[in-house]
Amino acid sequence: MITLSSSVQASPDMLTADVEGETVMMDAESGYYYNLDPIGSRIWHALAEPTRVDALCDRLAEDFDAPIEVIRKDVLALLESLVERKLLLVEGD
Repeated sequence: MITLSSSVQASPDMLTADVEGETVMMDAESGYYYNLDPIGSRIWHALAEPTRVDALCDRLAEDFDAPIEVIRKDVLALLESLVERKLLLVEGD
């Protein structure tokens, strides 16, 4: 389970391409394709290097001038989804 103190990083095994503001990803091992909307794409690119979830949420809350509680809930949900699909590396909690 991912928490705010977890450190996450995009899997280096994913093949990605940016298409019209969205990120299209392919898991070469499974052959599955995934698509991230512009906000999901922004999060994915922020995960090129290991990043603490709380720091990511803080940056997004500032950039989008949104309530931190909403950002945290949405980011944690996206990250859990990516972990389920084995698209993220997680360290910590």
